[in-house]
Amino acid sequence: MTMNIDTILFPTDFSDVAEGAFAHAAHLALRYHATIHVFNVVAPDAEDTSNPMDFLPVEPAEETDADESAARHVDVQTATQERGTVPVVYTQTDSDSPSEAIITYAEDKDVDLVVMGTHGRKGMDRLLSGSVSEEVVRGAPCPVFTVLPSADEGSVPTISRVLAPVDLSEQSDMVVHHAAALSDAYAAPLDLLHVVEEAAYPSVYGLDPLTPSLPNVQDRAREALETLAGRLDLRTDPVNVHVLAGYAARDIVEFAKDHEVDLIVMATHGRTGLNRFLIGSVAEKVVRRAPCPVFTLRSFGKSLLPEDASDDAE
Repeated sequence: MTMNIDTILFPTDFSDVAEGAFAHAAHLALRYHATIHVFNVVAPDAEDTSNPMDFLPVEPAEETDADESAARHVDVQTATQERGTVPVVYTQTDSDSPSEAIITYAEDKDVDLVVMGTHGRKGMDRLLSGSVSEEVVRGAPCPVFTVLPSADEGSVPTISRVLAPVDLSEQSDMVVHHAAALSDAYAAPLDLLHVVEEAAYPSVYGLDPLTPSLPNVQDRAREALETLAGRLDLRTDPVNVHVLAGYAARDIVEFAKDHEVDLIVMATHGRTGLNRFLIGSVAEKVVRRAPCPVFTLRSFGKSLLPEDASDDAE
């Protein structure tokens, strides 16, 4: 299982949390032979003296193009002890809206993946914040990999378990195939999770939350997950499937905590309806509250799957 990744956009404010996100970008760039676009946004009236040379061990460029950022190479080492160099393009721009600048750059450069930290330096002249990352997740034309601050800044945290929550909509195939590719990339087991939403009634009725009354709904959900899992060809351990009755956003985060999940892969939109995945609801809450990085896919955005896998995922 593989993905097509040629260009990775790495927005940064040169903070420690950004450095942790760069380690993930470098790991994927090494695996997929991709170019990393280092992108720094500052407010027009801000004095930013950050120097990418201080942040990244880049080699001097052999050629400089006045219209394009110079292509450089950076030495990287990942948690799996891979060593190598990846090409890096550095761009800095002024903008009052970091999220809009990031999204516009991703569109203009036809970026395949955005990798960014969820929090950075404080202050209006700095790039990374929870709100910025959420806006990028909403608006980016490609998948977004959001990374939390790490105790081991600058190194790739071990990804030993990947979780793919799905709502069993038509987008679920796309999610599990991307999750399988990332599972292979990190040599980590994959779990599929579906949360059967409980019916919530106002306390005035004197009723406790009830699981859906449809007979065998959880058994049917499990069968659907097993069908999805059966379509995957993984080099790692067999796919584990889980069905819970509860509330999607809460239970995805709790499952990730309880099972020490290191990466969540999910779509930003699924079926319509109050009990389905909607950005601003389930996906956004998971990005905000998850204890680990989250890889989000726009349901109708760019796919990183090869054509044959994309056909299978439709």
